[in-house]
Amino acid sequence: METSQVIACFAALSQETRMEAFQLLVRQEPEGLPAGEIARQLDVPHNSMSAHLSMLSRAGLVLSRRQSRSII
Repeated sequence: METSQVIACFAALSQETRMEAFQLLVRQEPEGLPAGEIARQLDVPHNSMSAHLSMLSRAGLVLSRRQSRSII
């Protein structure tokens, strides 16, 4: 893993909500959870959760897939 990727991972996980979301997703492996369900369980507004998940995705910590109308 390159240094820049490690820094991006640490930066993504250095915020409490993103760390909680990551931990929740790790517990749900390999099925994952819909983004709305993550927001509900963590009591975070959907638009804020979307931004947090985007940062985790850019750091390479999570992957997403579309399933019907949901993003898992």
